[in-house]
Amino acid sequence: MSKHLSDHSSQSTTAPRTNKFTASQSTFETRDPTESIGDHDDTDHFALIYEDHATQFETVVPYIREGLKQGERCIYVADDNTVDEVRDAMRVRGIDVDAALESGALLIHTEDETYRRSGEFDREAMLEFWEDTLADATADEFTGLRAAAEMTWALEADGTSLDHLCEYEELLNPLYEGEDYTVLCQYNRERFPADVLHDVLKTHPFLLYDDTTVCQNFYYTPPEEYFGPDEPSRELDRKLATLVDRTDARTTLKTSEHYQRRLYETITDSQAPFTEKIEELLEIGCEWFDLEVGYFTRTDDDGTFEIVSAVGGHDEIRSGVTDSICDTYCEKLLASPGPISVTDAAEAGWTTDRAYERFGLDAYFATTVRVGGEECGTLCFASETPRTEPYTGAERTFLDLMGHWIEYELERQQRETFLRKSYRITSNPDHSFDEKLEELLELGREQFGLEMGGLNHLPSWGDEFRLEKGVGLGVAPDDELWSNPGYGCFCRRTIEADEPVAMEDVRGTDWEDDQIYREFGLTSYLGTRVMDGATPYGTFWFGSTEPRDRPFSETERTFVELMGQWVSYELERERREHYQQRLSLIAADPERPFEERLEDVFELGCEQFDLEIGGIAQVDPATDSFKVEAIHGDHDQLTPGAEAPLSETYCRATLGDESTAEITDPEPAGFGRTLAYEEFGVETYLGTRIELDNEPDRTFFFVSTGSRGREFTKAERTFLDLMAQWIKFELEQKRQRQSLEESNERLEQFAYAASHDLQEPLRMITSYLQLLEQRYGDTFDEDGEEFLEFAVDGADRMREMIDGLLKYSRVETQGDPFEPVELDAVLDDVLADLQFKIDETDAEITAEQLPRVKGDASQIRQVFQNLLDNAIQYRGDSPPRIHITASRRGREWVLSVQDNGIGIDSEDQERVFTVFNRLHSREEYDGTGIGLALCQRIVERHGGEIWVDSEPGEGSTFSLTLPAA
Repeated sequence: MSKHLSDHSSQSTTAPRTNKFTASQSTFETRDPTESIGDHDDTDHFALIYEDHATQFETVVPYIREGLKQGERCIYVADDNTVDEVRDAMRVRGIDVDAALESGALLIHTEDETYRRSGEFDREAMLEFWEDTLADATADEFTGLRAAAEMTWALEADGTSLDHLCEYEELLNPLYEGEDYTVLCQYNRERFPADVLHDVLKTHPFLLYDDTTVCQNFYYTPPEEYFGPDEPSRELDRKLATLVDRTDARTTLKTSEHYQRRLYETITDSQAPFTEKIEELLEIGCEWFDLEVGYFTRTDDDGTFEIVSAVGGHDEIRSGVTDSICDTYCEKLLASPGPISVTDAAEAGWTTDRAYERFGLDAYFATTVRVGGEECGTLCFASETPRTEPYTGAERTFLDLMGHWIEYELERQQRETFLRKSYRITSNPDHSFDEKLEELLELGREQFGLEMGGLNHLPSWGDEFRLEKGVGLGVAPDDELWSNPGYGCFCRRTIEADEPVAMEDVRGTDWEDDQIYREFGLTSYLGTRVMDGATPYGTFWFGSTEPRDRPFSETERTFVELMGQWVSYELERERREHYQQRLSLIAADPERPFEERLEDVFELGCEQFDLEIGGIAQVDPATDSFKVEAIHGDHDQLTPGAEAPLSETYCRATLGDESTAEITDPEPAGFGRTLAYEEFGVETYLGTRIELDNEPDRTFFFVSTGSRGREFTKAERTFLDLMAQWIKFELEQKRQRQSLEESNERLEQFAYAASHDLQEPLRMITSYLQLLEQRYGDTFDEDGEEFLEFAVDGADRMREMIDGLLKYSRVETQGDPFEPVELDAVLDDVLADLQFKIDETDAEITAEQLPRVKGDASQIRQVFQNLLDNAIQYRGDSPPRIHITASRRGREWVLSVQDNGIGIDSEDQERVFTVFNRLHSREEYDGTGIGLALCQRIVERHGGEIWVDSEPGEGSTFSLTLPAA
């Protein structure tokens, strides 16, 4: 097996390979130790059994890409796929196909150009073809030859039996042995019969089953057994050996279960800290491996190491020791691509090594600990005496288990540390978004080991990116930096991808041709897309001008994705709050007419939803009518007053169970043949129904004649509903104002009638009663005079009631404009008017300092006069004691008039504010029964309320609210 694919096999205990390949270390790893099978040498002959083309290319393209990177000539024989399909698969997976074809490093053939060059399959000719191909590659100064062949051509009926195919595959193995040759044969599992695939397993020493893993094929049958007469005897020997192995395995299994149970109990102990668990693992490992010393180290990039934990009492190996890694066993381990298992250092040739002189360890069993694909430490077991038995597969598995658990714990600690740091940054209430963003970028640079990071914004799709925030770029904060990566590279690929994009080394890929690499030298890159709602905003990225020595791990991809999601959330939150604040400012400006504010709302919605036109229309499903009331934006058909059948518009979609509807693709949504689509040209719609009482419903909508290309987000739909709620409120208020104006108009008509039609006969009655008294007063007896007095009194009270009704009806229509009113001054005027009653009843009226309010001064004076007059009139047996207080409540003042009068029953406290609703007879208390009703109407005109708290015999407290000035 070629060195660049076998470096990850068991180290130091196996004989050196005889192969001549000396290319640099591969990215492929072996699942099991790739040791020689029996007495037969390994060969560079692989099989790939795939189920679909996606899986096939995910495996074979990295295989070819590595060959190109190692300087080999790569040949691909296409058959199950076309040549174009193979080229495309290579391109999308990072191979610069055109450059490789032009240089001769890559050749893509068909089966007619290879297996059937003579018109039919000739295995002898094919063996000669592969020998000549290797000779040509060597002559062209390539380091070797790498081939990948699709074998489905053998299924076609041309006289080639599948048995002959497998014989040919077996004959290839001696051809490759010891040569700079690597061949991958690809078999489609869905097309080849199962018995043929069984033979495939017998003829290929190794299996390649995903993009990075080579598996030792224990079903491989060497040529002399596959072809020779001794195959039955050899098969019997293997089966008998298996029986012995099974007996030994039972004993090993019991031991393995014992130690695995101890391992499980140790690592699942939630109370024990990490360091204690490590020490217990080392004790368990030393006991099972029968080795004296166990230790776990952390290694640093500067070439030093620290022994985190150690057991066994070795003088040089103790917890807390920090030293250079040079001339240590760990140095050997880290230089090795896989675990090291040495039973006797002398046999392995280590006795002349300075590490042996220093530590004197004769047996060594160790594995590298990696976190996020990066070497971070070693887990080692050793003894100062040789080990008599070779390490078993169960022991190797147990060492792997311990190493994997340590890797898992370290990765978990790394994740938790990163999440804690990022949470502290993003949750800091004292820092602005810009400050948090800079701290996150610094954290990412540290976490990923890269030079620079930034947030790039793409103002217009297909245009250049603008750097909004960057660290490590050497750019001043005030400088603008624009970049324009090519399609398929750097930020352009990232903003189009649903997951992070990573490239540890752009060299040797088509990314080298990109402007970003040519101008800025960005050689390694990790980025994720940032969204503003459902709209791509830009990219959050990190990079370096130096290549990265390892691929980006899934954990690192998750980290950058989490940071990008936070940035997306913050951008959307700021944008949402910005539009909500603007909507609040529009809605909270009652001084401006509704029509002006509605225009601002239309403009705000068009900006928020990125649509051209906003509008309101009356809709009536019963008559299938749609009539535009107001519109914002230019459109030939959508104009105020325009009408259309409701069923021909997108607004019909708002009449179902969901009152809010969106249309981003009209034809699939059932609107392809409507007027809205065919004649109006509307392609995008977002609208909601506004249900109103006693008038037609409305639809509030935004549309565009262009395609939006994406669905509306939940936040956008919510914002539309917010705007619609404001519009509904304003329309209802408008309707109420109209109703109130109509009511006031009717009341004004009544007031006119009362002041003219009722007053005139009343004056006539009063005049004639006075004439009767003047002319015939002397002739009336006592009853007649009493009757005449009742008639005059009734006429006077009717006049007072009519005057009260006039005042009541004219509160809205004949009031003065609101202005600041000093209540202390109002109270002084009222007390002056009531001075005679105050003196007559020995009343005492006190007041706190009263505030300044906004209102109609004459009407407020009327309220105070009525309340104080009532407090004096309904005084009871004691002299009136009245106190006036004021307290602030938000934007209004609460004013209270408290007395010690007769009080009011609870069931009567609502009735006292009703017109002409008297609680007492006229013989008990005089009055028209309209004073408190007038107070209520005045207070309501000022946007306030009035109420009473009272108990019979305990006095009353009348309270009212007025707006603060």
